[in-house]
Amino acid sequence: MHVACRLSRSVTPVASNFISEIVGHQQVIYISGETGNLKETENIALAAAAVLKAGGLGIKIETTGKAFEKDQWVELLDDFHGADLYKMFVLDSIVGEDGTVHSCGMHNLGLSDTIVSGEELEQAVNIIRAFGYYQVVDKPIIMNNQTFQADINSPLYRITDEPNQPNKGHELFENPYGMWRLTKE
Repeated sequence: MHVACRLSRSVTPVASNFISEIVGHQQVIYISGETGNLKETENIALAAAAVLKAGGLGIKIETTGKAFEKDQWVELLDDFHGADLYKMFVLDSIVGEDGTVHSCGMHNLGLSDTIVSGEELEQAVNIIRAFGYYQVVDKPIIMNNQTFQADINSPLYRITDEPNQPNKGHELFENPYGMWRLTKE
């Protein structure tokens, strides 16, 4: 799969027996294709499912470090909704040395990643996730200096273009669609 953030291991919880199976694997199949919109990414997800059904053990999305056991991946596709692509191809909890939290993998969906500073980890991940799903599900046209609110009881955030992406300059990791910074009002 032509996808990866700078992570050396899986960030998705998987069973220890799955790890043992992977350690003993004999072959690796890479599915590489253009992504950049929801339909192309769905096609890659379906191709990965076909490999799993033919005897594959699991899936690792190289652009995010997420790994899935066979049953986890197939379950997501059994009752598939477009928003499931977010779960499959985006990591929304990467923490920088300064405590800044950002997503990685939205480029797989043809959308901008998100970065948040000055928030507790849980709150930062929650707002990044809500904003990511908002982009995938509602498909809004977002402009610099608009505001976003996850729900009526949530804080209001200012949306601004982030020119200094954490993965800037990394061919596989930099998001060509950009990055939005969310700042609490």
